Amino acid sequence: MSSSSLGLDIGGANLKFATPSKGKIIYFPIWKRWKELADVLKKIDDEFRPERVGVVITAELADVFKSKDEGVLYVSRAVEKAFPNSEIYFMDIDGNLKDRIDNPRNFAASNWVASATFLLKNYDNFVFADMGSTTTDLIPVTDKIMAAKTDYERLKRKELIYFGVLRTPVFYLLPEFDVPLVPEYFAITADAFILTGDIQPSDYICDTPDGGGRDKKSCMLRLARTVCCDLEEVDSDYIMAIAGAVKEKMVEKVERAMLEISERYGLDKVIGCGLGEFILERAAKKAGLHYISLTEKYGEMSKLFPAYAMAKLVEGL
Repeated sequence: MSSSSLGLDIGGANLKFATPSKGKIIYFPIWKRWKELADVLKKIDDEFRPERVGVVITAELADVFKSKDEGVLYVSRAVEKAFPNSEIYFMDIDGNLKDRIDNPRNFAASNWVASATFLLKNYDNFVFADMGSTTTDLIPVTDKIMAAKTDYERLKRKELIYFGVLRTPVFYLLPEFDVPLVPEYFAITADAFILTGDIQPSDYICDTPDGGGRDKKSCMLRLARTVCCDLEEVDSDYIMAIAGAVKEKMVEKVERAMLEISERYGLDKVIGCGLGEFILERAAKKAGLHYISLTEKYGEMSKLFPAYAMAKLVEGL
């Protein structure tokens, strides 16, 4: 198979790739597997043989790298090694496509820029929202992208919320239920959302905290541990209540951030994507904002939208 364009979103936990017609997410914890990156990318090149490759990088903060610069350069060299016959373009945080990394710091944490830049071709005056496995982006856009340029600044402005629908420890979101949840890595948001029915076991692509299964009983057991119990001490209704409370807490936090950002820039609509669209849509509607679903428009591409956006952005070069 050959393709004129391929988009890559290389993150700390997931590797996402897309052509204009198909895509895939690979669980790829770069802090464990960084040495395999070029080899995994080479397999993608073997499959698609793209003429042009568009790349955004969010893996630079992995603790195998001493600095963001080192991480960006490592990833970019792996891409160049894996795609020797393709034109390669990297997107910086200002939305520029460049054929080389001239200042590594300017290419760190840039995947949301690709999505917002692509959407600006057809929309203006919106909050772009993307909730994935680990993080949530809330990007204000008028006739241009208004977000801060670094994750640190975006955290301060609530444009980056560091939780997602798979990998976030439950105790972080819900420090107390009827008792304080213990701050141990017993359960993650994926466990809660398997139980609420918002994701399926096939979506649970990250490691489970205990190395156990992704079925409902295994998820219940992990959630029971967060209150120092097992399934003989608490019943399923109690565990389901914890799962529901996790969901409500995420909706509440996203709603507040959406309201703050929309009021700051006078925006009245949210364009949402990602595995966590079910959270984004509910939060937007509770905030009184019009919601546009990228899942309805692009289907499964919504779950890897920055990669898809990059494929489309480099397609016409």
